[in-house]
Amino acid sequence: MLGNYFGPRETGISIILFTLLYRWKKWLGYTFLGITFCCALLYGFVGLTYGHIDKNAVDALLFTNHEEAFEYASSVPLSVFAWYGALCFLGGATIFYLRRHPRFLQNTGTGTVIVALSLFVALSSSTYIKNLSRGIPSHWWDLKGTEIHFTHDVYSAFQSSSQGRNKFSIFNRHADWQATSGEKINTYVLILGESARRDFFGAYGAPWANTPWLSEENGLLFQNYLSASAGTAPSLSRQLYLKSDQADFNPAYNLITLAKSAGFHTVWISAQGERGGADSPISVVAKMADEYTFIADNLNPLNKLIKKTDFDLLQPFHQALAYPGKKLIVLHLLGSHPQACRRTDDQYTEFFRSKELSCYIESLRNTDRLAQSVTDALKQEERLHGRHWSILFTADHGFGFHYRSKRLVFETYG
Repeated sequence: MLGNYFGPRETGISIILFTLLYRWKKWLGYTFLGITFCCALLYGFVGLTYGHIDKNAVDALLFTNHEEAFEYASSVPLSVFAWYGALCFLGGATIFYLRRHPRFLQNTGTGTVIVALSLFVALSSSTYIKNLSRGIPSHWWDLKGTEIHFTHDVYSAFQSSSQGRNKFSIFNRHADWQATSGEKINTYVLILGESARRDFFGAYGAPWANTPWLSEENGLLFQNYLSASAGTAPSLSRQLYLKSDQADFNPAYNLITLAKSAGFHTVWISAQGERGGADSPISVVAKMADEYTFIADNLNPLNKLIKKTDFDLLQPFHQALAYPGKKLIVLHLLGSHPQACRRTDDQYTEFFRSKELSCYIESLRNTDRLAQSVTDALKQEERLHGRHWSILFTADHGFGFHYRSKRLVFETYG
């Protein structure tokens, strides 16, 4: 299930487990292989688009009609079909090879089996043992492994769906908005910040000049707006969807479909991962846009090596800005998400209490610079083409911090 559900470690655990089962009893190995491939095939379309299975995916399974399913399938990228082809080829090749060489895995010696079993235990139980050693309550789903997490997530998703009130498919794109727009504003830009506490902005009175542009730019600073939640998904769900916490919630009614109904070309550009269970409500609305770009794929192992920053959003933003008609452009930032020093390459201008908190202050300075670059581009468009614009910056939530064992600990939920 690599690329569909979990990363290299979980996939390696599955390979070791298959090897051990096949060596013991061939039919057990084939059964395990068949179940794994069937799960990957059944969940692949949604998994490759939205990530780990959750309540939204189960609601889609239970309440999607044929029209919605066809519309969704027609919008699936070709890369997903290519992945399906590769998966079917890999499964067929594995079975063909084992049929031609039935003694291949069964000829392994006892020493190899002991090494494989040791690797399996070490890789699958490291988090479980670490939690036990720290006195943190541990559960069976803390054991690493695609099959373990998939089973737990399916069970939890069905439980949440049966207890929840959302009976609408996440694939529903149809909304009967009756929206109109004035002719004055040609371009709207919404910047969604990340983990940004207002009281750490210099523009809001913090004792450091980390927001020079925001402090000087002519605009309106909201003083009394509070985040809807401490986590990204529940907070942005309330910002982006209509009635997201009510019984008659329908995901089709969101900011993107509202802008479309008013005749705006919609573009979503994100520095956050394209796929992941916690963020799937945001991915859903993002992928309803006319164009969407995710500069980071959190299921791609290479992105752990190739670090992306918010400034990588500027190139696709300039491309979106070239669209001649009315447009809404949403920029979803990595912002100041812990660990903040990863956002600033361990660099900071002033020290405040700890290195991480100093990096956090610096990360807000980076956000300020990004917002200035976006605004400068909008001003240039207005000078060259007379296109009026409006920009709004908001954040999903802030974060809390306290000292634990003389070490500063950050608390955030996504």
